Amino acid sequence: MVSLLRSGQLAQAERPAGLMYRAISARANSMHRSWFRRRLREQRFADRLAIHDPDLRPDVVAAVVRLSPQQRACVYLTYWEDLAPGDVAERLGIGEGTVKRYLARARSRLREVLND
Repeated sequence: MVSLLRSGQLAQAERPAGLMYRAISARANSMHRSWFRRRLREQRFADRLAIHDPDLRPDVVAAVVRLSPQQRACVYLTYWEDLAPGDVAERLGIGEGTVKRYLARARSRLREVLND
């Protein structure tokens, strides 16, 4: 909406309400496509990871892929790269308390998903 207002097209439009609705709809569709493409990329990565490392359980990999990007990064760096929370915080540019919070939430979510 802001970009539409800045462009000046809204003031010149014959039907400004219709233009506004189309712009919002197009942006929503774009965001949905981006989210869907990101999920597909993550799933392809998880599939490749599971194929290359036969010790990984596919259900665990699928559960980790469903975590938020921040939680996933903290879980990966902590458990796969074997880094301490302070090192993870430094690498990600966030606080150590934030890393611990992400890990706690991720473990809780993984417990829910994997115990079902």
